[in-house]
Amino acid sequence: ALANRDAPIRGRPAVDQQTIETLAARLEDAERNAQAIHKITDDYPDLDVPTAYRINEEIRRRKESRGHKVVGIKIGLTSKAKMAQMGVGKPGFGYLFDYFACPDGGEIPLEQLIHPKVEPEIAFVTGKELSGPGCHIGTVLSSIDFVMPAMEIIDSRYENFRFDLPSVAADNSSSSRFVTGGRRLAPSL
Repeated sequence: ALANRDAPIRGRPAVDQQTIETLAARLEDAERNAQAIHKITDDYPDLDVPTAYRINEEIRRRKESRGHKVVGIKIGLTSKAKMAQMGVGKPGFGYLFDYFACPDGGEIPLEQLIHPKVEPEIAFVTGKELSGPGCHIGTVLSSIDFVMPAMEIIDSRYENFRFDLPSVAADNSSSSRFVTGGRRLAPSL
């Protein structure tokens, strides 16, 4: 852990590997200790979204090195209204890890989270991996085994739930916990 996770990191370019690793550690420590930090673009105002996703990938690498497994992908900013609000033209994503899963009817210890918020979602469970570009809707539909209701518990690691697009992309799109349950249904148009 860093001695002072919230101390500014200045004087280094926003894209070097050392900075990416340091920011990933800062964000992951904030999650693991349930302590809010200031958003990383306060220290790196020129941080771009591709670099933010490199930080996200470093967080994934760190979690996998400790034995956690990716069990899904979270897609955020999917509504046109939210995309317009954030000034983006496409959704963002984050990883869902095995320890994020909570059983239907289970309890989520709030002391493990900073400022959780609940969002209703639709979970798409796939049986085949998808890749693009050029991934056609028919290919997507044929890969889906079923859909089911889900609840996502987002938990930005940033103070006062204040962030911008690069900061949230680096923070694994505020992924935190999820619950699935209810009836499984076949996808249809």
